[in-house]
Amino acid sequence: MGKRFDIMLFPGGTSKVFTLSYDDGVTQDRRLVEIFNKYNVKCTFNLGYGTLGWKSDPKFPVNISRVEAEEVRELYKDHEVGGHALYHSDVSSLGAPYSMYEILEDKGGLEKLTGYPLVMFAYPFGLFNEETKKYLKIAGYKGARTIKSTHGFELPKDPFELDPTCHHNDEKLMELAEKFVTMPSFKPSMFYVWGHGYEFDRNDNWNVIENLVKYMSENRQGIWFATNGEILDYIQAYQMLEYSVDGSMIRNPSAIDVEIMTAFGQKEILKAGTVTEIGETPL
Repeated sequence: MGKRFDIMLFPGGTSKVFTLSYDDGVTQDRRLVEIFNKYNVKCTFNLGYGTLGWKSDPKFPVNISRVEAEEVRELYKDHEVGGHALYHSDVSSLGAPYSMYEILEDKGGLEKLTGYPLVMFAYPFGLFNEETKKYLKIAGYKGARTIKSTHGFELPKDPFELDPTCHHNDEKLMELAEKFVTMPSFKPSMFYVWGHGYEFDRNDNWNVIENLVKYMSENRQGIWFATNGEILDYIQAYQMLEYSVDGSMIRNPSAIDVEIMTAFGQKEILKAGTVTEIGETPL
């Protein structure tokens, strides 16, 4: 059989995935969660444990108060919570001791609130360097989001430089959404939108996010809706696949079922913890 030329597919046999990421844990997340749940889309909400419960100054032009610690588990239960540094500090410039403190105290506190280990992080202010990435890996994170818009749909080459497709205020938002939905499914692709909940109050444009997720939901056939962490877990499971010398057997040592398309267009589900024998037949 020789060398394999399989293509990774996402759950459901699709090559497309849509995900969202919102920062800071502001009280507007309550409305965001309602919208996301209404259309059954998934989001990663990145919080700073030390800022939970903080109240915004009434003199501020927009309310940026944070949700309460005691509501975190219930509010975000259908989504994912990620880290965002304890006090939303620039962890790229604080030095190792304080940066690790910000990262670890945030992660540990949020894990107690959510009841699961955090795997995703969002860089405060989008600032990071190679040392920052090293700190996150030591803390047990699997990936981190930047704020660099690609206007593309490529999967991340480095999970600690997870560049989004665009911000929700991007003038090309719906153009990109339509392009993603209608483009052929040749290879794995990801449409990734990010932002802050308070921006919808500030710009009086809640219709932007509702129109987006409504459109994506209406065109959900052939698209996997997942959190950031679910995507990275799935990619990692695919990368862990083990092949026999002749390529006829594939072992999936992970705890996640992995789907592939073979060079001959066959879709195969590689069950978690099992060996699958692949008998390819030309179309």
